[in-house]
Amino acid sequence: MPFPWLGCVFLGASFVAACSETETPSEVPSPARLAMCGEGLAEGCVQSVSDTMGLIYTATDGGYDFRLLALEDGAELQSFDEEHGDAMSAPSLEDLDQDGDPELIIPDFTGNVNTVYRIRHLVDGRFEPAGEVSGLGLERDEDTGLLGITSRSSAVRYGYHAYVLSDDGLVLAYALDSDLADRACVLTPGPAFDAAGLDANTLLTACEAEL
Repeated sequence: MPFPWLGCVFLGASFVAACSETETPSEVPSPARLAMCGEGLAEGCVQSVSDTMGLIYTATDGGYDFRLLALEDGAELQSFDEEHGDAMSAPSLEDLDQDGDPELIIPDFTGNVNTVYRIRHLVDGRFEPAGEVSGLGLERDEDTGLLGITSRSSAVRYGYHAYVLSDDGLVLAYALDSDLADRACVLTPGPAFDAAGLDANTLLTACEAEL
């Protein structure tokens, strides 16, 4: 969508919002005039990610440009870009692991059913790459605390991947494949399976009960 020209907010040599008819580009406004988002991350406005930082992005031809800003004075703390294809949704911020810091979820492209998402998380005040997942949407499992995503490979075959989010990124706890036609589930433990304190029989029993 076009960048909104609603008012001037200069951050050093750059700006995060543009000028109205009554203002000139030479004005240097106060940090209070940062164009803040309302509900959720949206293009062209700043969404708070902490008490001191906010994130803004613009869509480009085939990608997104992100900037992490200091809310106090608008100083740029980090800038990065991400490619995207034909995704059906826009970037969003969500505290997936409930640790108080939001994760940045960047849809890349959507196929017939599944969407590829790239995840970034805050590490030492910067959004660092955490990994890539594919499916219907990454969500937190309230029972296990893991981050899980369901995918579909055919009309009768589904997959579920569960992850632990650490400072090093997303680490696979397990993959669970189910076949509705055969009424069977197959569990594949990942590197974080034992550390997550999971029981294979419990997971398989719960999967087979849903077939």
